[in-house]
Amino acid sequence: MTTIVRCARALVGGEEQRDFSFAIEGDRIAAVAPFETLQSRFSHAELRSHGGEVFVAPGLINGHSHAYQILMRGWADDLSFERWRSDALYKIVPRLTPEQIYHTFRLAFDEMLGGGITTVAEFFYLNGAGNAHAEHAIRAAQETGIRLVFARTWMDADYAPPAFRETIVQAAERTRALMSAHPGVHICVAPHSLHAASHEMIRAAAEFARSAGCMMHVHVAEAKYEGAQTLERFGKTPISLLEKLDALNERTVAIHAIYITDEEKRLLANAGARVIHNPMTNQYLGDGICDVDGLQSLGVQMGLGTDADVKPSLIEEMRAASLLQKVSRLDGSALGARMALALATTQGAAALGVEAGDLREGAFADYITVDAAGVDPWTPLANALVYRAENAWVRETYVGGRRVRTRGDAAPQGAAQGLHSLLASLTL
Repeated sequence: MTTIVRCARALVGGEEQRDFSFAIEGDRIAAVAPFETLQSRFSHAELRSHGGEVFVAPGLINGHSHAYQILMRGWADDLSFERWRSDALYKIVPRLTPEQIYHTFRLAFDEMLGGGITTVAEFFYLNGAGNAHAEHAIRAAQETGIRLVFARTWMDADYAPPAFRETIVQAAERTRALMSAHPGVHICVAPHSLHAASHEMIRAAAEFARSAGCMMHVHVAEAKYEGAQTLERFGKTPISLLEKLDALNERTVAIHAIYITDEEKRLLANAGARVIHNPMTNQYLGDGICDVDGLQSLGVQMGLGTDADVKPSLIEEMRAASLLQKVSRLDGSALGARMALALATTQGAAALGVEAGDLREGAFADYITVDAAGVDPWTPLANALVYRAENAWVRETYVGGRRVRTRGDAAPQGAAQGLHSLLASLTL
């Protein structure tokens, strides 16, 4: 079935277009053309119209998430990173059952869809006992309708909880099994970090990514101590160490990349590696500020992520990304609205290797309708979305051309009640 979507107002390439139309076949945009042209070409198509009370925008791309961390918000706030990790994260997440993972992820993914996120890259730790937890996370994504990039973590550090740890052989075999079971899901490898995955595991993950043709996500240079630690122990700063381990290339998705030198920025650019910036979590945990403008000037492909999911909102992440660059550079012209929007859409999708984030022929038909009532007549749509919008502005969310979320939809049945009981038994 073909559907022609006619939009009174649309945000395309960062600019507003009036009377914009595209045709959907399957789950992708088959053509972009004037409405009359599409009607003539697809004479038996269904028509879907979005009037001037909304504007249509590409679905937002969440480049890095830990959905189970929504269980920590509201009671694990205001801790140092060390206490947040040891006294909250490591006490809560390892105890989650597969069924609890399902309900948690249903709730988190539903909240993301409500804020216009149509793709999420989920960096998932709970693999120590096998793939049961991962299967329930994937099930939650399929049932909510969100497009999932499943970054399956490889982790073997002694200090990590047993629920997170695997051998290299186990991680590789289980990742292959998950890929085989879910060919329609973007599954990739994610050696946790330079401190939580051994050098042998990182090398193996990079080789796995090459042979499987998938991406490799890795936390890197989130905190100051990491650079000092790798320099002292291995004579290399973090990005240089990834290069030494043959793990820095066009498949590498570096999460955070805050404390890196100018030389390391050039290494990232020359390797064709990508970076995911998580401005809200970086503020929440007191991490620091990624040099987005500097990386952009070198041509590094970048996206935005909600990371700890204190508030899983790409709208908030866009705003934070822009404002942090302005204040860190003392320059109000730094990282403008159109660039922030690109990080959340076209660039973010390219950074993950997903054909989404744009209203163009061949891309997945992932888009949102946004209430235009709060947009002043003189305000460009990109500026309104980045600087003024809220999640509540999003009226409808479409993934693969199918409406999966409408403003006002209730939370997944049974999830909130079950998680309330869970937290009562698990919190500090």
